[in-house]
Amino acid sequence: MRVYNTQQKKTLIDFLQANSAKAFTIEEIIESIGSGVISPSTAYRLMTKLVEDGLVHRSVKGNSRSFVYQFISNEKCEGHLHMKCTDCGKVYHLDSGTTSIIKNDIKNSTSFEIDSHTVLLGRCNSCKK
Repeated sequence: MRVYNTQQKKTLIDFLQANSAKAFTIEEIIESIGSGVISPSTAYRLMTKLVEDGLVHRSVKGNSRSFVYQFISNEKCEGHLHMKCTDCGKVYHLDSGTTSIIKNDIKNSTSFEIDSHTVLLGRCNSCKK
């Protein structure tokens, strides 16, 4: 199957890469990029593909029905735990050493084994302020 790299897709990826420390709703992305540059339907279609390709992480924003999207960069999302802010939706990747310590401590104290897709929920430093 042929992969098409349109200017809209490039613009979307460039924006997400430049702002990889933050998670955005589609509406926030369109507003930041410029409404004339990419339409909502195109943004949703491209974002779905980027999530499927593993370049972008999609999560629920707080307790709402909105989704936020965050560029994963070159980090592999396998083999380590994640932390997710319940307010802004930003996802943080724990390094493999910290993941190993947490998983081993829980396993040794409770005989419960955590899988690597587990997401720890809490509030990030920015949202606590």
